[in-house]
Amino acid sequence: MISLKSASEIAVMRENGATLAAILETLCREVRPGRTTAYYDRLAEELIVAAGGRPAFKGYHGYPATINASINEEVVHGIPGERVIKEGDVVGIDVGLIYKGFHTDTAWTILVQSAKRKAQKEIEKFLKVGEETLKKVIEMARPGNRIGKISQAIQENIEGAGYSVVRVLTGHGVGRQLHEEPPIPQFFDGKIEETPEILPGMTLAIEIIYNLGMPEVILKKDGWTIVTADGKISGIFEKSIAVQKNGILVLTP
Repeated sequence: MISLKSASEIAVMRENGATLAAILETLCREVRPGRTTAYYDRLAEELIVAAGGRPAFKGYHGYPATINASINEEVVHGIPGERVIKEGDVVGIDVGLIYKGFHTDTAWTILVQSAKRKAQKEIEKFLKVGEETLKKVIEMARPGNRIGKISQAIQENIEGAGYSVVRVLTGHGVGRQLHEEPPIPQFFDGKIEETPEILPGMTLAIEIIYNLGMPEVILKKDGWTIVTADGKISGIFEKSIAVQKNGILVLTP
């Protein structure tokens, strides 16, 4: 069942999301060569606790950390540890916050700059497509539209640029739970009218999860980290939003 939020609940989620967006911005700004992913996990937890919240991911189905830190071929759910960030790495940071009983969820992927600028142009283009796709589909999450239209637009935009969507991972509803109905796939091959109608009060975590190469992915032995089957880079962009009668409110701006 899809949970529709009241105006007061959305106000709480807006406060939550603004805090989380600021935390993610800080984490991304601090990414640099020589630091381990564990450093950013500790920093994220410190910032979340200082803001009066709790990490949404830590302990969720046994997940051991505050953030997902996915580098290069890691698609999602990279467990922070002693892996050291290097020049030219592609780093995806996904983080969630519980605050006043509600969750928000957001993610961004950045390129760690390198002296080899020419080699980075393809990666910069790849990441720009993901960022622009997220912006485009958020604008589609208006009352009266359908979830299938969002999925269809994600697939068309990503595949139209020559990349591949990850079909086994989806966006989702978000609110009192980290993952709520409805799922928001990265692809669409059914009937639009059979997918959920977008209604005022819906709160959604819209995700763009895509690969430079093949769409196939593999789950590593740690039971969490998902990597590209061909070893090429992956990207994730995500924002939490609320659907309102007069349009869209981005909760994690």
